[in-house]
Amino acid sequence: MKTFRAFTMIELIFIIVVVGILAAVAIPRVERNGLIEAADQLASHIRYTQQLAMSDNKFSATDPNWNRKLWKIQYNGTRYFIWNDNNADGNQQANEYAVDPMNPAKLLTSAGNGITPAQQNQKLNLGATYSIANIVIGGCGNAITHIGFDFKGRPMADNAILYGGLYRTACTITLTNQAGHTATIFVQPETGYVGASADDNNNLGFIGDIRYTGF
Repeated sequence: MKTFRAFTMIELIFIIVVVGILAAVAIPRVERNGLIEAADQLASHIRYTQQLAMSDNKFSATDPNWNRKLWKIQYNGTRYFIWNDNNADGNQQANEYAVDPMNPAKLLTSAGNGITPAQQNQKLNLGATYSIANIVIGGCGNAITHIGFDFKGRPMADNAILYGGLYRTACTITLTNQAGHTATIFVQPETGYVGASADDNNNLGFIGDIRYTGF
């Protein structure tokens, strides 16, 4: 006759204590950081915008408005969206937004003309989702609200001259949260590389490709 050995009460208590200790150690490590999540998401979407631009060449020698139709990532307040101005009228339409590659039922915008609630992606509302207080694009131009890309994935301004709009300096996208901490993403000229500056002389903190300050 087979006999089966079960855990004793002391063994069960010991296991519960060990699991409790592991949980207490692990939980602080997975604490959510909205600024880091927002910056990682935005960097990924900048790269996706580049991919769209390279696979959908908007240049046309016979279209004087080709430059306005570039794929671009644009922000409005603490929201951002990815689109191309196919109508060249400066107004976003439902069929001009990029489709979310992670969920084809949604578009890469949290609001817009003709956008149903089911199509909205609220993760692109950085203020509501990640407590981001401000977004600023700098370095490559004054008071710009978007970065467009050409068919080689190079960042450029809305310039009808094929190479005249290419940026000569790095573009920066800086996110600031409600605590005043910042994350800065760099988009390099010519190559379109999305990452952080290699210069860390000011002892700034880097996580992945993004620079963080204020922590």
